[in-house]
Amino acid sequence: MGGPGGAQGMKGPARWVRRRLQRFFQWLYEEGAWAYDGVAALASAGRWVHWVEQALLVLEGPRVLEIGHGPGHLLRAMARAGWHPVGLDRSAAMGRRARRRAGPSVPLVRGEAQRLPFRDRGFDTVVATFPAPFILEADTWAEVARVLRPGGRFVVLLGARPAPACPWRLLYRLAGLGPLGADLWVYLQQQGAAVGVAVRPWHVHDGRWRLEGWIGIREAREG
Repeated sequence: MGGPGGAQGMKGPARWVRRRLQRFFQWLYEEGAWAYDGVAALASAGRWVHWVEQALLVLEGPRVLEIGHGPGHLLRAMARAGWHPVGLDRSAAMGRRARRRAGPSVPLVRGEAQRLPFRDRGFDTVVATFPAPFILEADTWAEVARVLRPGGRFVVLLGARPAPACPWRLLYRLAGLGPLGADLWVYLQQQGAAVGVAVRPWHVHDGRWRLEGWIGIREAREG
């Protein structure tokens, strides 16, 4: 749950807590998938689904690939909007939950973002919300660029950051979900430049929370 931003330089008890939270998140996405929605709602003060659906504001359709689709909230919202979403996730448990939520008409594929089983230039947008660290890997960026049409979008909602007075702020920091730093943005721009994707920051405010991510635009050329 949450993006791979990281809380740099944390030591001692904070590092111990972070390691165990990350193991819990891994369990939650596989064996504990049945509890995912409840935990996500608790951690977001009931705003989780609303946050995920904020991606709809910046997607371009109708052909949208969601990588790491999780329990299927965004897939269902896209289908209801009249688009043609496709979901990919490596978790079989999440695939089952997404199937029940999104319905039989939404194609779901079990696989990894680093090896997308789709044709070149087949999507108008690739989207991920609160992804795991795979979203930063060079292979993921290369595959996303390959399956996007020229001018298509790579939309990522990377994480949520509570306001300074929010009681959740310390827990989020211990989990490694601090603010997105300058070093990360330099890295993202380098990754994008390597595959022909121009990257810019994207954020949305929701009360005491700031949702942060990026929008990448695939070079509008055929070569």
